[in-house]
Amino acid sequence: MAKAADQFRPADVTMWGITALGIWAVAILGANLSGLIPPSVYGALHASRLEGSTINQLRTQVAALEEETSKMKRESTQLQQRFTMSEDAAGAVTKRVGALEVSVPKLIETAQAKAATRIDTTTTGSISAGKTVTFETEGGTVAVQQRPLTPGSGEVKLKAVPLAASTMPLAIPDGSSPGIALGFPVRPDTAEAQWQEMLAQVGTMLTGLTPVLADREGTDGKLIVAGPMIDRASAIELCARLDRAGVPCEPTSYAGQPIPLLN
Repeated sequence: MAKAADQFRPADVTMWGITALGIWAVAILGANLSGLIPPSVYGALHASRLEGSTINQLRTQVAALEEETSKMKRESTQLQQRFTMSEDAAGAVTKRVGALEVSVPKLIETAQAKAATRIDTTTTGSISAGKTVTFETEGGTVAVQQRPLTPGSGEVKLKAVPLAASTMPLAIPDGSSPGIALGFPVRPDTAEAQWQEMLAQVGTMLTGLTPVLADREGTDGKLIVAGPMIDRASAIELCARLDRAGVPCEPTSYAGQPIPLLN
């Protein structure tokens, strides 16, 4: 049986002492170096595989959201520019339509004034039978003999026929015909300007109607009444269109005192 002194040799003690000193040195060095390692490294080491994958997914989604936000901003800017261009185009169309609505009544009145002018009885230039007109042309002379179109008719006369009156006779504003009350009560000295403003606003809707001033109960002002209308149904329909155009309107009787017009 071996002795205890034979089981432990001096070399074994030296080896285990060196090993213990090495482990102790590594422990001290690790304790000193742990303060230099960033906390994120510890978090990454302690985080599980699923948690690390979730963080990466969140980062990817945030980047995608930022890109989508930038795209939406660009599209919003483009839409704003298109909307501004549409507003400018609509404004130009409105101005042109307004100009037409103002100019068309004047053109109609001018045409009516020209058409109302009487045609004087005139005689066309008589054509003498056998009259010859000669004129020179390139390469010779051309002779043209003038004769009446119908035998025995040396001249044609035009007979003046007076123009027929308007299809609707001008009714006396005594309340027998329907009319429409426009706007709010005004002073008599401002009624003409108010009527011209309505013409400029609604244009051809009031063409052919004559304004008069009617009394308004409960006020000293006068009410502009336009007419005459064919029937009350036409007055109601026209009032509906004027209300949509922003001009207050109400069917009433066509009666009152005429007011002068600028045009």
